Amino acid sequence: MQHFTTWTRRSRRGRERGVAAVEFALVVPILMTIIIGIVEFGMAFNYRTQLNNATQIAARNYSIDRDWNAARANVTGLAPTAAVTRSLDCNASNSGKAVTVTATVVRSTYTGLFGANFTYRGKGVAQCV
Repeated sequence: MQHFTTWTRRSRRGRERGVAAVEFALVVPILMTIIIGIVEFGMAFNYRTQLNNATQIAARNYSIDRDWNAARANVTGLAPTAAVTRSLDCNASNSGKAVTVTATVVRSTYTGLFGANFTYRGKGVAQCV
């Protein structure tokens, strides 16, 4: 009778190992998707923040220097394919008015798991001097 009990214990351990392997195989894809999503979102958030900063710097430079090409270069240095626009010309007649610089960029994702592209929009505002 003791031989039978030892065999039952070994068999149960083997079955539990099999169950653990199946559980692991079911959980790993979900965990990997979550981790990849966190990384993808973090990279997208970082890029959006950089684009907002670049447009804010461009608006400030344009409002002070009134050189659109130099101001636009602040954004195109980060995003060469960006569509960069301004709301008005900073000149003597618009002194004291707010100029808004906007940039729109379509950029591919890193993993493609959540779509092929993200569209980023940045906005900077400064007062014309």
